[in-house]
Amino acid sequence: MQNVVITGGAGFIGSHLIECLVNEDVKITILDDFTNGSRKNFESYKDQVEVIEFDISNSNWDHLSHLNPDTIFHLAVHPRSFSLQDPKRNMEVNVLGTLNVFEFARKKNSKVIYTSNSGICGDPKFFPVTEDHPIDCKTPYDANKLIGEHYAKIFFKIYGVPSVIFRLATVYGERQTVNIKLGWKPIIANLVQTVENNQIPIINWDGEQTRDLIYVKDVVNCLILGAKSKVKNAEMFLLSTNKETSVNEAYKIICEITGKKITPKYQEKLPGDLRRMILSYEKAKNAFGYVPKYTVHEGIRRYIEWYRAQNSLR
Repeated sequence: MQNVVITGGAGFIGSHLIECLVNEDVKITILDDFTNGSRKNFESYKDQVEVIEFDISNSNWDHLSHLNPDTIFHLAVHPRSFSLQDPKRNMEVNVLGTLNVFEFARKKNSKVIYTSNSGICGDPKFFPVTEDHPIDCKTPYDANKLIGEHYAKIFFKIYGVPSVIFRLATVYGERQTVNIKLGWKPIIANLVQTVENNQIPIINWDGEQTRDLIYVKDVVNCLILGAKSKVKNAEMFLLSTNKETSVNEAYKIICEITGKKITPKYQEKLPGDLRRMILSYEKAKNAFGYVPKYTVHEGIRRYIEWYRAQNSLR
């Protein structure tokens, strides 16, 4: 990799990817419409990246013709949590936007690293979930991300556009924030923000639903491994930790680290929520040598330290 474009580069995953790539002497261009991303996320590297404010669902990419990336990290999304309220916008970003990315990659001879969603599998039929698990989309977001996977396969078969697909587990880490306007309330970020503000956390369902929580630095490390690999045929890999953590367990860890004891309030289940999730990363391990390095406790501790540091500056 020498010249990369990151769609959604101002988001929290994108910012960690930038953090890794700036140390590798890579030319980096960020495409972001800043609906959920923030310039603060890459403030430390603003002089080392090109930033173009751009909506990937826009059909006109002509003014991006000067870009010649060898790799495109396609991270931009409209969130799952809001896809039932605004399925049309979700389709525009996650389907039309992804189609635009692959069209651009075809013209520029770029390799695409496409981040998809493990929720495509729905409620698991077996554990841990592997790449051959049946499809059971629960929300428009899941269906739209699956369409993106098909675009990757089609563009490779017809045009030879190289790509790697990663279905991500539940990602968390520094610079992930709650966005009420978009209905974006990530589990760890939402619970930490609530507790640190001495408010009563709302936990939907009974809190015993589980997620495979993966720390953001483990994610970006594997995305880079995939980009540098010889894999190019739109093969799909699960990116996970092969461990499940309940919402209640995550909240207990947060209380332990923060030293706060606030009894949460339980409310009804969210539409499309999944009961359990454990994903195998064996295929990614065999292909890229990927092994997650961060435990849930360590990742949450790092997030809380970051959150407190940010608020101490205000």
